[in-house]
Amino acid sequence: MDVKFSLRKATHEDLGRINEIYNWAVLNTVATFDLEERTLERSEPWFASHLDPYYPLFVVENQSGVTGWGSLSPFRTKPAYKESGEFSIYIAPEWLGKSMGDALLKALCEEAGKLGYHTLLGLITASNEKSLNLAVKHGFYEVGRYREVGKKFGQYLDVITMQRILA
Repeated sequence: MDVKFSLRKATHEDLGRINEIYNWAVLNTVATFDLEERTLERSEPWFASHLDPYYPLFVVENQSGVTGWGSLSPFRTKPAYKESGEFSIYIAPEWLGKSMGDALLKALCEEAGKLGYHTLLGLITASNEKSLNLAVKHGFYEVGRYREVGKKFGQYLDVITMQRILA
């Protein structure tokens, strides 16, 4: 059964749902190395940083409302890194496997190209095979591995850096 959904730029009204989706990942996955849920107050500056058109934040929604989100963020803050960005994608657990992450990553890559990014990077936990496969599907390749750099749920975790040169 195909699920109908659409993408759009996030608005402040989406922040509560964005936070819910992220916090589920914090508590249940190794997709993020945050160990505590993010409060709405703590999310406000993060959201405000994505009001800059160079660092867009998209949501995916269907008849149930917002079901996921994706963003472009600075890879590093030093000026020489300006044309390098880092992507993040989170999907609500009940909507995983419905091609929403695929649509978000495609949109983020297209938007990054329009904005003049040279390269995009994704830092993905090595055990997150679905996210790694999604990145590969969109032309990303492994450029590095940080071994045992995070510890969550009692285990040390590797992070793989995936990269795609856009222009």
